[in-house]
Amino acid sequence: MKSDGRVVAVGYNDDGRCNVSGWSDIIAVSAGAFHTVGLKRDGTVVAVGLNEYGQCNVGTWRDIVAVSAGTNHTVGLKKDGTVVAAGYNIYNQCNVQGWKDIVAISAGNVHTVGLVKDSTAVAVGYNDDGRCNVSGWSGIISVDAGDWHTAGLKGDYTMISTGLNTDGQCNVSGKSIH
Repeated sequence: MKSDGRVVAVGYNDDGRCNVSGWSDIIAVSAGAFHTVGLKRDGTVVAVGLNEYGQCNVGTWRDIVAVSAGTNHTVGLKKDGTVVAAGYNIYNQCNVQGWKDIVAISAGNVHTVGLVKDSTAVAVGYNDDGRCNVSGWSGIISVDAGDWHTAGLKGDYTMISTGLNTDGQCNVSGKSIH
């Protein structure tokens, strides 16, 4: 993203995920596995790329303050603290309609994570490996949904994580990022 609100992209583009040259007034960008999403200054959203599951069907979204592109789904945080989603939903990763008081979002491979105003976390989607086991988290100031795990940053700047740990990606508990 350029300082004037335009966006540039490079890389694999057979599905059009890099076709952002006409974008303007962009204040945030998120790149998924097969699509790219941009948040415009006026709270609307644009998307390009593979739209096989409807992950780019965000043209009607309004009052958005943050976006996150997952593998095949997109989530948007609305100004009122609610969340909208579009795209692949076979594991219920787009079932965010009941969320409220959300202050941050992150879309992973087949799950979605939200940070609640009270410093707790919520998650929906595929959970056979535990990536959505965030209900006991507290004191959280940031969340991030990876492909097969979820990470959280606590207020004391220590990390917490859950999910598949085949490569040690969850070996962060208690580690400080200072």
